[in-house]
Amino acid sequence: MKTNKIANGLSALLLTGAFGLSGGAFAAETATGVNEHFDMTIKTAQEAQAAAGAGNKEGCLAAIKQTKQHYKEITGAASGMPLQKAMAKLKDGQAACESGDTAKGATILTEVVNELKAIKK
Repeated sequence: MKTNKIANGLSALLLTGAFGLSGGAFAAETATGVNEHFDMTIKTAQEAQAAAGAGNKEGCLAAIKQTKQHYKEITGAASGMPLQKAMAKLKDGQAACESGDTAKGATILTEVVNELKAIKK
């Protein structure tokens, strides 16, 4: 009997967690959600650029990670190839920051931010 209660409790916990995770996975499927994540992609890219400009390697890398997470939530082909090219440059900026060349990273990330803003328009 006690094992049955534990199994039911675990099942409920797993089911609740699955519903919680699935809610976040579909957050950007509406135009509003896509727009929100695009704005957050720009914002976190700006944070990465600012951190790199200040010589903050760890801050740069953390903001780039967040930028990539928001990018993953952008759906639809409206921005397509230009957005993919900007994200490829983001990887170049990440590589520069990882190697400790935050000045180069800041320059690359400035280009990324400008491209993202142009795409957003």
